Amino acid sequence: MGRASIGYINKDYESIRQELLAKIPQLTDRWTDFNHSDLGVVMLDLFCGVGDMLAYYLDAQAAEAFLPTARQRQNVINLCKLIGYRLDSPVASTTTLRFRLSAPLGKDLTIPAGTACRALLSDGEADFETVEDGLIPRGVLSVDIPARQGVRRTETFTSSGLPFQRFRLTGDLIAQGTITVSVGDDAWSEVDHFQDSLADSRHFMADLDALDISTLIFGDGQSGAVPAQGSAITVSYLQTIGDQGNLGPNRITQLLSPVYLDGGQVSLTVANPVPATGGASREALEHARRQAPAELRSLWKAVTLEDYQALAEGYPGVAKAKVLDTNACQNIRYYNVQLAIAPNGGGMPSALLKRDLAEFFERRKVITVEINLCDPIYRPVSIDAEVYIWPGEPLENVRSRIEAALSDFFSFDQVSFGQTIHFSDLVVLIDGVRGVSHMHLYAPQQDIELRHGEIPVLGSVNLDLRRAG
Repeated sequence: MGRASIGYINKDYESIRQELLAKIPQLTDRWTDFNHSDLGVVMLDLFCGVGDMLAYYLDAQAAEAFLPTARQRQNVINLCKLIGYRLDSPVASTTTLRFRLSAPLGKDLTIPAGTACRALLSDGEADFETVEDGLIPRGVLSVDIPARQGVRRTETFTSSGLPFQRFRLTGDLIAQGTITVSVGDDAWSEVDHFQDSLADSRHFMADLDALDISTLIFGDGQSGAVPAQGSAITVSYLQTIGDQGNLGPNRITQLLSPVYLDGGQVSLTVANPVPATGGASREALEHARRQAPAELRSLWKAVTLEDYQALAEGYPGVAKAKVLDTNACQNIRYYNVQLAIAPNGGGMPSALLKRDLAEFFERRKVITVEINLCDPIYRPVSIDAEVYIWPGEPLENVRSRIEAALSDFFSFDQVSFGQTIHFSDLVVLIDGVRGVSHMHLYAPQQDIELRHGEIPVLGSVNLDLRRAG
């Protein structure tokens, strides 16, 4: 007897049905009616449908075992943990707040860290708090203090004294990197893992699941200390609105926390002279699939240009990064790296974001290398086109479609540092808009090549719409 041929890839409904129908004559010669109305065929069709669904779920579960094909967020989180990568929770925007007195004081005025301010939005409000103390010396009217968006929340737990204690936080939308923990009067530090923790290391981990629920994990007494039984565990964090906290300048105008001097409240005004940037929703799965292998290749050390870019783009608040060294620009000396960064949502990175990123790289770069963080250069690309419209198409509707297509083409998420804007791409884009017969593009007249630190943005748009003859 010959070996049976098994179709391992025949797992859809029609393939399973054909396989079963082909096997009926091998089982009996009395079943000859294969019409759809036959009761046996009806039962066979039902089994084929069940088999099709089971095959789909089996394939889907197999796909969930690999990072490039996994679609469920919890599975992506678990796979990334295997290589030491953690998906970011929502990222709070950062800015600089300027506190101003109406008249100079005769004493120094300290504005404490955690001073809350607010910006009114069309559908709510956005709260910010200062991240450090600010000092207005006597005789001076104002001071600038870095601030982060979010509302401060505090929770308290009691330690059981057992190893690997876990405490689930009730707050959602917790800003990335803002969880602080104190046990009694001692501050504990957040770590990514307990591999380097000693028995007396005051460390904790913050674990985030697919539902954005954060859980605090403490050590077992060998890798990471165990909070003493009965001790109070105080957890503080910021709840953020993510990318909705990216605001323009002078939007933050309300001072929520009173400031005192010698027991009396001081009258202050507040504003943000620079935009609030860098805010983002929780990390997308596509970004994690791309970023996790890149950071793994770097081994979390900044040595090559690819390492610097991977680590910078994985830092919360940074959307794009471009690295320049002496190979890319002759004006940069050896052992010096210029790193241009663009925050989430576009715009300029805040001073706080650049300071935090510099501290992040200080622990990962080669000791002889100097890193200079610089702002991106947004280069506008102006469009001047003569467009011919098919008869019957409203001109203003076609104009709106063209402008929307150009806006999508130049949107911040679609462009990158040093990207070349090809003349042919713009022609194909406009010519492919519904209602356009043909067109002539007068500006730009050739490919636009950008320098390494430049990002293209849409400039002025001049569309001369005419009827096609």
